[in-house]
Amino acid sequence: MTNLEVFRQETKDWLEINCPPEMRKPGDVSWGGRKAKFSHPDQEIWLQRMGEKGWTCPTWPKEYGGGGLSKEENKILQEELFAMGARPALASFGIWML
Repeated sequence: MTNLEVFRQETKDWLEINCPPEMRKPGDVSWGGRKAKFSHPDQEIWLQRMGEKGWTCPTWPKEYGGGGLSKEENKILQEELFAMGARPALASFGIWML
């Protein structure tokens, strides 16, 4: 297996374990912030897990709180999120502007 194939399998496995079932169907997304509001408890769990992994900003360097993923790894992450129907853990204009 290539490094990217290994990354894909590890990503798929991690998502399967960590993405709550409620977050695998259409619905609201969290806008984060200090006073974040969640329409379902699984939103907060999903945001926390993705944040701890650095995957709310997957291509940002790890030293800035990101996942440190390459473009190819991020593409795989996005494909796997899409394949399982996972909602974004975080929607943020601040992140989008950078």
